[in-house]
Amino acid sequence: MSTSQMNPKMSDQMLGLHAIAKTTTLKERRQKEERKRKQRLEIGPIDGVIPYAGVRNPLTRSNTSYKSGMLLRTKANGYRPAVVLNDSEAEEATKIEAILLPNVRAVTCQPLTIRLPGGKGKALSHTYDIGIELDCGRKKLVYVKSQISLSSRVSNSRIEEIVRHTPKDAADEIVVISDMSFSRVYRDNNRRILMCHQMPNPDADEGVVELVNHCPRAVRVEDIVNRSGLPQYVAWQAIMRMVGAGRIRAERDFVIDYASFIWSAN
Repeated sequence: MSTSQMNPKMSDQMLGLHAIAKTTTLKERRQKEERKRKQRLEIGPIDGVIPYAGVRNPLTRSNTSYKSGMLLRTKANGYRPAVVLNDSEAEEATKIEAILLPNVRAVTCQPLTIRLPGGKGKALSHTYDIGIELDCGRKKLVYVKSQISLSSRVSNSRIEEIVRHTPKDAADEIVVISDMSFSRVYRDNNRRILMCHQMPNPDADEGVVELVNHCPRAVRVEDIVNRSGLPQYVAWQAIMRMVGAGRIRAERDFVIDYASFIWSAN
């Protein structure tokens, strides 16, 4: 039976039911979106620690995505510990990778928000994930995204638009990092290297680098530890720091241990 053949009263009832169903669907959709937007977690003051300074707090409760917080020390803050919050594991890995490099002065979280054209009733924007400043003064803004997303045409167009609307004086370089840039083992190695990085010992560092440089070929970590004349843990930490700084080479996609091979970066 077509709508035109229906009893007018029945037709009005069906239209009313359709309107109720539509309203219910919209209400459920709003409720679903509200449930997805979990409450943000705030990190309170910590004695002796620089508070989080990003323009956006990425730390929310989530059942699906990786969120984390950590303390980092940089040259820019006089090596005082500062709260760092991460929106993803790839973002955390990128910050750790940067902080391990000897020519990096500062690593900042969520450093800049830019306005984008478009949007229906609500202005569009983008907040960069990471800011990196080198000793020479050169600045980088980093956009971190999953490889699946980066492979889409829509994502590439959005990145181009973000770059176009970023102020010229905001950075010398804009870098796109995929979550596939670091393997899981590489990330785990870097977390351990970071722990050693937080306990500097320049004399031990130079000692192990000199030993490795004088080896004609790859040598096991345990051999350098034994030859160093240093306490075992001191030599181990120095080797890990120098691997992170790029002064000693290792296969970082495999777990670095005493049996691992290392070689000179020269």
